Amino acid sequence: MIRILSAIIALLLVVSAPTLAQQQSLPLPPAGTLVLMTGAAEVELANDEAVANFFYEMQDADLTRTQTVVNQRVADGTAALKRADPKAQIETSGYTSYPVYSSGSNRAITGWRVRQGVTVRTENLAALPKTVAAAQPFLALGAVDFRLSKGTRDKVEAQLIQLAVANLNSRFSAAGQSLGVPANRIRVEEMNFGVREAGPPQPMLMRSAMAADAATPPTFESGRSIERLSVTGKARLLP
Repeated sequence: MIRILSAIIALLLVVSAPTLAQQQSLPLPPAGTLVLMTGAAEVELANDEAVANFFYEMQDADLTRTQTVVNQRVADGTAALKRADPKAQIETSGYTSYPVYSSGSNRAITGWRVRQGVTVRTENLAALPKTVAAAQPFLALGAVDFRLSKGTRDKVEAQLIQLAVANLNSRFSAAGQSLGVPANRIRVEEMNFGVREAGPPQPMLMRSAMAADAATPPTFESGRSIERLSVTGKARLLP
């Protein structure tokens, strides 16, 4: 009988041992208080790039003639832009051609309207008024927008990250102070950066009205843009 009881006890110990080991190996919940915060940063800079949109549009009864005139005007305007600003990025865009119909019930084609655009991207803002004036004998000016160049946006990115992280850390410290936790007992566990935001392009601002002569250089104000970045993070306030 004693041998049987000993065998049963030994069997129970073998069966219960893994369960006890599993219970002992379960991780303890982390100590302290977990806080979730959001930090933000913004930097305001002077715009250093302009995008000017030109176009030429013509309507005539002869489609071939209309296309020829538009093509020549665009070619002359593009050449004038290249001479005025050799480093500018120039591209043609938005070529459209469609018929014009007569009014009334018996609609018939009375002519053709052809239009083509030219876009200029430049960082030479000092020469922009003369560049615009050089193209206007051949092309109409649709709009001029000012923005930050890619090079400037890349340079400011590191500054935005530093400012956003510093702002987030200051908020973690403020949360710790409100709970009586010193800064050396705060452990940052996670950070996630949000989508970087930029202000909309600034439309052109002219200090004086353009003269009747299309070749008279206008006066522009490039304005400023604001770049923003947000970051969310988790920190643990240790006891």
